[in-house]
Amino acid sequence: MASTFDLPSALRDAITTPPFRVQIAFEANWMEAWRFEPNALPSREVIQKMLAGREANVAIEFCFKLLSGENFFFGQRRLGEKGNRETLEFLDRALGCSLGRDWIDFPEFLSRLEKAMPDIDGIGADALCRSLDSVEIGITDWWQRGDVVEVWDSRAPVMLDHDHLKMRMENYHSLHRNNIKFVCLEFNFKSPLHHWFGIEISDQEEGIHTLRISKAHSWMVACFPNGS
Repeated sequence: MASTFDLPSALRDAITTPPFRVQIAFEANWMEAWRFEPNALPSREVIQKMLAGREANVAIEFCFKLLSGENFFFGQRRLGEKGNRETLEFLDRALGCSLGRDWIDFPEFLSRLEKAMPDIDGIGADALCRSLDSVEIGITDWWQRGDVVEVWDSRAPVMLDHDHLKMRMENYHSLHRNNIKFVCLEFNFKSPLHHWFGIEISDQEEGIHTLRISKAHSWMVACFPNGS
């Protein structure tokens, strides 16, 4: 059974500026995502041409910097059918939420997204980031190609403590050190649309990203529902 999730203050108040990048991926292929800055968003006509028969599995991510400096992203996926025009509405309205304006906090951004989504998708008030299904660790944009470790799911009574998390990760060498992208802790929500957020949990030096178990565990403690 999925757990009701309450955004911790560490995230509620950590985003006060617009995203520095927005990206769109087809079939979860984030390595070849279409990336652009919020001040150079594509027009509705360009989005329509870009979709062109690829409407069945489309996702959008918004990339932020937390006040503490870590990378943070929020994404939504829409599964539909080829040629489904509602996917165009989904992307067009979501992109509009990244436009420059007064930013308050992350929950305000989620509320903006909820109001912008097409009615057919059934996103109501306070629907996003509420029903947590799983928590994973992987390399950003490399989810379909590299190691991904599930460190909690909705069937688990409690989260892993620091030592058990370290043991869970010890055989995944590509996650401990890589030269691809930063390692992140990702929280997945399946309803009403599949959506997620990810937080950077590695340090970078000279192009090498090194996993920090203590950073991962600290974020799990801060974000885990009901402090379980």
